[in-house]
Amino acid sequence: MKTIAVMSPKGGIGKTTTADSIAYILGEEHGKRVLVIDGDPQGDTSKTFGAYEPEGIGLSELLERHVNVGGDYRTSELIQTTQYEHIDIIPANGYLMRTDMNLLLKQEENQVTRLRDALTEVSGAYDYCICDCGRLLDMVVINILLSASLVIAPAKVGGFENEALRNLEEQVEDLKEVNPDLKIKVVMTMRQKNKTSLDMELWLHEEYGWKMFTTPIRRSIIAEKATMSMKPLPEFSKRGIVTQDYRNMVEELMREV
Repeated sequence: MKTIAVMSPKGGIGKTTTADSIAYILGEEHGKRVLVIDGDPQGDTSKTFGAYEPEGIGLSELLERHVNVGGDYRTSELIQTTQYEHIDIIPANGYLMRTDMNLLLKQEENQVTRLRDALTEVSGAYDYCICDCGRLLDMVVINILLSASLVIAPAKVGGFENEALRNLEEQVEDLKEVNPDLKIKVVMTMRQKNKTSLDMELWLHEEYGWKMFTTPIRRSIIAEKATMSMKPLPEFSKRGIVTQDYRNMVEELMREV
């Protein structure tokens, strides 16, 4: 099972849309067995795949109450099926914020590797595990990143976004001490055909080179409408230009991993 995290410290740049689109295209269009992990307390990915429950169980229980740490849950018991044949999910809700605090207070060696340990139980059942991370590099997200082999970092035009991307790259480098296989790859989102956007795209390619997806994701109101309908973008707009961008990106991804 190849574990991929989608992470950015900035909001509003298409992080969740990217994670959900990758999972949908891999599962429903390529027939891969996909496990989705929602690592964001907002639970937007859980809502997209019809698995959000404010009081439900999911990633919090996996990190705090798994049998590996003396709890009463196995990973398979926390995985939910979705309406999509090839996609299952471990959902999340607001309790993840409490989980972060609880893990932060623990002085145990496995407090940052709990997810990695728990996923070994189901690694043979899936081809890909796609994780939508929260914006903060908290204990939950650190657990995800230490389980992953690749971090996909969406980036759009903006000076603050550039700085956030550099910070994320530094953080990934630090985490390599525990997970030496971890790599980062940038994808440009919300690209427009104007000088500012094109200059930003050129700068990203010059700055990150092979760490950059060749395919940029164009800006489209359709992507925003898909989130309002709480459906994965490729299902909501099968022939849309942004959906095709994500398909091209997934082709790159499958060659990469």
